[in-house]
Amino acid sequence: MKNLNWLLLVTVLFASGCAHLTTEKKLEKLQATQKLYWKSLRWKSYESAASIVRFRNPARKLADFANLSRITVTNYEAGASLPTAEEDVYKTYVQFSYVQNATGRLLQVRHEEIWWYDADTNAWYLDSDMPNFKMN
Repeated sequence: MKNLNWLLLVTVLFASGCAHLTTEKKLEKLQATQKLYWKSLRWKSYESAASIVRFRNPARKLADFANLSRITVTNYEAGASLPTAEEDVYKTYVQFSYVQNATGRLLQVRHEEIWWYDADTNAWYLDSDMPNFKMN
């Protein structure tokens, strides 16, 4: 009986440790996906950025990227990714600095991003529209 109790205790501790590792790995994956998205905007790789956007509401459509050629993202600063009330959904605030190519003006925009985890594809996706960059 004593051995059974010890076995049960070890099993519970092991399972809780695995759950923590799984959550930690998910968050590492989130950070990597966010960085890829932000760098894609920074280096004008809009197709790569678009591949990360997947709305949970299929009726929503991604805005056209054509106007983004009129600006150049020069920097991004992300705050912490905070969990929401929904499981595997995080909110991040990002400050983008960018230049309007026609005017040379340096501007900033604060963008709220909602990130969600799709267990079927084992990947994180952005459920937010593009930042509201002023084009001129």
